[in-house]
Amino acid sequence: MLSSHPVTAPLRAQRAHLREVLAVLSERVGALPSLTEDAARREMLALVSGLDGILRPHLAWEERTLHPVVDKYACEGPAAFSASMRYEHEIIHRWSAELARLAGDDPRAFARQADRLLGVVLAHFELEEHVLFPILDRTLGGDACRAQVGDPPR
Repeated sequence: MLSSHPVTAPLRAQRAHLREVLAVLSERVGALPSLTEDAARREMLALVSGLDGILRPHLAWEERTLHPVVDKYACEGPAAFSASMRYEHEIIHRWSAELARLAGDDPRAFARQADRLLGVVLAHFELEEHVLFPILDRTLGGDACRAQVGDPPR
């Protein structure tokens, strides 16, 4: 049974913060149709920059720290436990690039792609919280978790 204070509590708190930031960005995406063409173009570029500034460091941190630690305790080797999560990172990067390509054009197409991207990011977080984090909660103490995983980017 997991402790009432899981060692991944700081990681979970960081995910909660990211969800709040992504919710604000999602609201901004939803407001695009109400903007003038020039304002929508500027807002799309700002949204791409904001998402990239949040997602790129977060995903890099996961690949550098979180996934190797989970793999160590779950299953290392050519079929690493985190392989599906790493593949989702590729999808997120690819869809982010597509969103950047759409910025400045049709706000509706941009909004559809932004919604797709945000959906996969939130699903990715949920998988980590319900599959990867419990592995760390069961196998590591708080000090060991912090020593191996460190603090996620803010």
